[in-house]
Amino acid sequence: MRLVHMRILLAIGLGIVSLARAQEFEAASVKPAAPPDSGRMMVGMRGGPGSSDPGRINYTNVQLKEVMAAAYDVKVHQISGPDWLDSERFDITATMAPDTTKAQFHVMLQKLLADRFKLTLHHEKKDLPAFVLTVGKKGSKMKQSEEEPAKKVGEAGADDGSPVEFGAGGRGGPGKMPLGKDGFPDLPGGGRGGPSMIMMPGKAKLMANKTTMAEFADQLERFVNRPVVDQTELKGKFDFVLYFAPDMGAMMGGRGVPPPPPDGGGRGGDGAEEVPTIFVAVQEQLGLKLESQKAAVDVLVIDHMEKVPTEN
Repeated sequence: MRLVHMRILLAIGLGIVSLARAQEFEAASVKPAAPPDSGRMMVGMRGGPGSSDPGRINYTNVQLKEVMAAAYDVKVHQISGPDWLDSERFDITATMAPDTTKAQFHVMLQKLLADRFKLTLHHEKKDLPAFVLTVGKKGSKMKQSEEEPAKKVGEAGADDGSPVEFGAGGRGGPGKMPLGKDGFPDLPGGGRGGPSMIMMPGKAKLMANKTTMAEFADQLERFVNRPVVDQTELKGKFDFVLYFAPDMGAMMGGRGVPPPPPDGGGRGGDGAEEVPTIFVAVQEQLGLKLESQKAAVDVLVIDHMEKVPTEN
């Protein structure tokens, strides 16, 4: 009888150890990102459950708000904390079992943030300025996506998990990639499932391939720094390209971009060319519309977070 009890206790102990290990990455590295090279910055959050590399994540030049959003399954605008969250960037790599579920992955990221940055937080409900995405009076101008067989890892056109470069030269840097007729570098596989983007001084190009309106609304939040609620009622996936002048203040975490004036104004650029704001571009090029409203949003309020991570 005593032997049976010992075996039961041993099994329970091993189960507890296995559960604890399942809540942590097998190995993880967190370090401040290097300064941008010649004004170019590689930004990416690749790998993890549901990706082509489920046993590893490789986050390059990420803000901790972005990591927290992934860890707690919220949007960046739902996180309230110190100002340095909008300026400091980090490189994070970690490995896990390839069969790790998304729920387990979220717990792992949360624990990593708590261990390395001593993060503590609480939830609050707040009324925040938001935008509603609707179809304009003349209807949508977007093209419905055609279904294609999924690409396998290593096959031409498949997602290789590399970060996308935001800068004057696109991926690979200036001079290493031919420019298209629109003056933007031709990214191999650009918009290869979901949105991707190239930014140049005073203008940006957003390429969407097989993108749902919910995914597009999520992408728009980066440029207006407010929640964007999809009320287009457009089903399925779409292919489109959007050219606009990004508001860098909003993208860096500043105050949300105001809607365009009613007289049809709302264009930016550096003087050499007239580039529409995100609001005008969405309306003129896609047949959609962004309108202001307020929404009750669950917000993560940071109580404490260290600026420098503990050593790996």
